[in-house]
Amino acid sequence: MIQTTTTRERRTTTELVASGRRLDAVREIIRGLETATAAGQQHLMTKVLNLLQREAPPRDLWVGDQQWSKIAAALDALAREASRLSPDADVFARQAVFIADALDTP
Repeated sequence: MIQTTTTRERRTTTELVASGRRLDAVREIIRGLETATAAGQQHLMTKVLNLLQREAPPRDLWVGDQQWSKIAAALDALAREASRLSPDADVFARQAVFIADALDTP
């Protein structure tokens, strides 16, 4: 019987602090969505999406398979919403906060 083991890397304190700051910035940008113009919303959504994609770990790096799958699926849904002709800022914000919260775990 062959067993595969996955070694999960732990992020350094410096990486955790930097990541936390970026995720706080994401949350701040999301708060600005409701008062932005349509063009401003699309700009902010793109900015948030890029930040969250940057924060998402490569598969199996520091989160388990199930958590990684949830994050990847949520990022795909977020990208679809952001690319719509008339995206729903509330749907985008809820999904982005879900991802930020999922990524904000050490």
